[in-house]
Amino acid sequence: MLTLAFAPHSAWYLVGVGFVPMLVAQQRVLPGRLSALAPGIAIGGFVAGCFGGVFPERAAWYMKQLPLLVGVIVTLSSLGGPPARARASYRYFPLQGAIGWVAVELARSLIPALGTWGFLGYALYRQTWLLQPIAIFGTFGLDFLIVLVSYALALLLFAWLDRRKGHDGRPGEGEGAFVPMWLAVRWCAGVAAACMLWGTLSFAMLPRGSGAPTARVAALQPGYRWKEKVRSPEERDRALLEALTAQTRRAAAQGARFIVWPESALHADPQSVYREPLAALAKEVGAYLFVGYLLHTPAAHREVVTIAPDGRFLGVYGKDHPVGFLGETSSTRGAYPTYATPFGVVGTVICADIDFTDTPRRLARDGARILFVPSADWPEISTKHYVLAVFRALETGSAVVKSEYARDSAIVDGYGSLLASVITPGGSEAVLVADVTSRPGLPLAARWGDWVGWLCVAALVVGGLARLRGSRA
Repeated sequence: MLTLAFAPHSAWYLVGVGFVPMLVAQQRVLPGRLSALAPGIAIGGFVAGCFGGVFPERAAWYMKQLPLLVGVIVTLSSLGGPPARARASYRYFPLQGAIGWVAVELARSLIPALGTWGFLGYALYRQTWLLQPIAIFGTFGLDFLIVLVSYALALLLFAWLDRRKGHDGRPGEGEGAFVPMWLAVRWCAGVAAACMLWGTLSFAMLPRGSGAPTARVAALQPGYRWKEKVRSPEERDRALLEALTAQTRRAAAQGARFIVWPESALHADPQSVYREPLAALAKEVGAYLFVGYLLHTPAAHREVVTIAPDGRFLGVYGKDHPVGFLGETSSTRGAYPTYATPFGVVGTVICADIDFTDTPRRLARDGARILFVPSADWPEISTKHYVLAVFRALETGSAVVKSEYARDSAIVDGYGSLLASVITPGGSEAVLVADVTSRPGLPLAARWGDWVGWLCVAALVVGGLARLRGSRA
């Protein structure tokens, strides 16, 4: 169910019940010594369903074996779980589940190879009407609510199963704790109220009217990286430069004043090798150009340069989160330039940077209201990666404009609305143009960071210390 909830299947309504079969299996079906298999199989299966086989051959072995590794780790960490919960009763079962899940999400989001891939809230990427409170609570807040729903429904099912077996909520001799119906109903009512409050807040935060200032942006998708019969980087650059120049003119003819090219569009420093043609192009179209390029020095460094409409080269941004399991590196990361324009402050990030919450948030704090994202995705992730742009926009209030070579370019406004996109794993040529707005002010999620996630980590630590103190007593 969790796999089907995510893109490209997008049966988003399943995400709220996805944990229920796992919890019933763990708590009511499997014998105690085998109960840890339920979360191991469920979570490992979810990872396999969403990400199994998506990594290219050159990826590190641990990413290609990720579903198996996750399954084993979750199984080992779940050993002894149900008996411990039985001793403590189920009074706080949904809250404990949500805190634990979100704390683990925060911890793994800090791992360079993982980031925020697979966050539960990503299943709702098209339900803009439900996503606005992310500007306050972040994606961690949405995931907390989703897990609460699953655990509360599971608790209700536990109570029903226990009642069928004749239990009234009191443990019998040699038995674990059972769930009284009143406790399950109380939890379901509380979670339902929380969902209603979230939905009401989301409706209240939706934009009203059309008075917000807009900027016309464009994302270029040339349709290929290496043209047939092109045998050298120089020939490749010339072919792509010609194609992207033509697309830039098409976008400018439609009124675009900010135009982003894909990641590593050129294999040389545009500030030296291609300075004259790029400066002349920016002047011709009267637009800001964001040109991604790749340098070998000797390791591969991915950067993006911003060119003003008057032909000036304004600054360079180095990829903040290089994909280590693909052998990427970045010696120029750590600088976060922003640029004041007549349409507001803008900034750039590169591809995998939107897999993490920190880099877009840093630029938003520095005033960036539009983030331009040169990208280079492989086919297997093209139906999923653009989804992350929606949530970075919601967390920062900034519009996000993602340009990819051939597969998943997208334009998202500051409210998380997907204004334009082209998702073609097999590859296609496209020029996306849209008018974007940003959310007024700096959202709390950008100002305070991943505060819900850290709050869950703190609660987990405090709870663990309290249990340790109690066991010693």
